[in-house]
Amino acid sequence: MAAWILVGFLSFLFLLEGTVLQLLAPQTWGSDIVWIPQLAVSGVIIVSLLRDRRLGLIYGFCFGLLHDVVFGDAIGVYAFTTAAVGYFGGLFSRQFVSGPIVALLVTGLNQGVHLTMSYAWFRLFGVTRIGWEDALGLHIVPSILLNTLVAFPVYLGVQWIFKRFHPHSVQMFHSKIRK
Repeated sequence: MAAWILVGFLSFLFLLEGTVLQLLAPQTWGSDIVWIPQLAVSGVIIVSLLRDRRLGLIYGFCFGLLHDVVFGDAIGVYAFTTAAVGYFGGLFSRQFVSGPIVALLVTGLNQGVHLTMSYAWFRLFGVTRIGWEDALGLHIVPSILLNTLVAFPVYLGVQWIFKRFHPHSVQMFHSKIRK
């Protein structure tokens, strides 16, 4: 039951980032600063932090492939990068034992890795011609900051799903969830 609720929640985040958040992005108003909303990626990272790195890898691949099919210019780029950061997020859960602050820091770090890897692949395939300095200053850093800020409600949502629908399972990252 928890898996279906989690898939529904991540799908809702995917729809939200492709519809409503596009209207709030600064590039919509003509700004040079670009925000790439990635709520589903944040959700995958948080799932892997709270659960298991393999689960983050599977969810990351599925939602990355969905992103590639719906929005992507090259099939497989987001599938690979989202699966990779989902797996790496699970590796961080074995190193740190803490709550939402560390989860948000790990989410921000993995968002940076995800955006940098995506930029590198798109640059390699010739999909983008933006230089590294412009991509870092105008796209990657603002996206990391805003996605990390927006990741807190995502963290609370994923944590609530695990508390509500899977209360007796072993939590790898957040030991205070058990009652």
